[in-house]
Amino acid sequence: MTRQRLVAETGLSRATVSSCLGVLAGEGRIRESAHGPDGGRGRPSMLVSINASRAELVGIEIGRAHLAVAVADGADNVIAVADQDIGAGTEARARVAAAVALLAGLAAEQDLDLATVHGVAAGTPGPKFTGEGRRSQDLALARFTRDRAEVAAYLAERFGVPVRVENNTRYTALGETAADGTRNVVYLRVDEGVGGGVVVDGSLVSGSWGTAGELGHVCVDPNGPRCACGGRGCVELTASLPALLAATGSTDLAALTELLQAGDPDAVAALDQAAGAAGQALAGVLAVLDVSLVVVGGRVAGLPGFLDRLEHVVRDVAPSWCLAELTVRPAHDDRTAGARGALVDARLAADRTGIPARTTG
Repeated sequence: MTRQRLVAETGLSRATVSSCLGVLAGEGRIRESAHGPDGGRGRPSMLVSINASRAELVGIEIGRAHLAVAVADGADNVIAVADQDIGAGTEARARVAAAVALLAGLAAEQDLDLATVHGVAAGTPGPKFTGEGRRSQDLALARFTRDRAEVAAYLAERFGVPVRVENNTRYTALGETAADGTRNVVYLRVDEGVGGGVVVDGSLVSGSWGTAGELGHVCVDPNGPRCACGGRGCVELTASLPALLAATGSTDLAALTELLQAGDPDAVAALDQAAGAAGQALAGVLAVLDVSLVVVGGRVAGLPGFLDRLEHVVRDVAPSWCLAELTVRPAHDDRTAGARGALVDARLAADRTGIPARTTG
């Protein structure tokens, strides 16, 4: 956009526009370049554009065995993403350090300036408790609270800006929502654990304790075994990858996939039970929230027959009014959606430093 058009669009004086652009240029937020003479003669007009190499927001997903980073500019445009696998069971500090190293490598490769970052958000596994610390102790999940505190402290020291830390699966829900432009979504992730996120009217639902969307801990068997969450008969006990491997005697995902492709009856039965449990939980959520899109991600979701069986159960047991406009689909971007979704919270963190949010009109 040229300076002349900015004057026309904003209704501001040339002097005011020039002053504002001077400040933005001095901060490195914009670039100006000669566009060519107006009307074919005279001095060339100056084309104003966002400085795409100026990183303002960083989103990070720190999963159990996977990392992803995303960088956005001042207009909230995603300008770079990267991801990598890491060893499962790696300590929180080592994982966040690896994520920062991945980000640094991406910045060097894309010639991005991380010194201009004003907002950072990171997603980590496990429930996020916003209430009293005692509650997380009661649920035997205090380590998730400690991990989040460690991640937040590490990133705040590294970047010197406000940091927001949330559940990584809920950030993935935001990332998938952005991909579709849909405002009401339930996201289910079935992998090492089972989790989820709920987006209603475009906003992430957190709940009273910050744990909304924990679909893996919906009870589907009141007489089932106790779960680490303190509940009984949770979806995660049946549908998670470790549960499936144990039920089928498989050593890893590849071995389980081979059994399913060969039609092994025990493997097919275990998958059927897992998909049924997840579908039952989703049906209840749909009845309560009335959303039109269900997105299913994670490695278990990619197993042969899982998604079809899950959708069959949902459509069989959910109230009919939930089904007319319902779409059930696999995740578009299972590897980087969590980092992309974290950028939404990174913008909120940046706003607290006085960096204005993008406006549209």
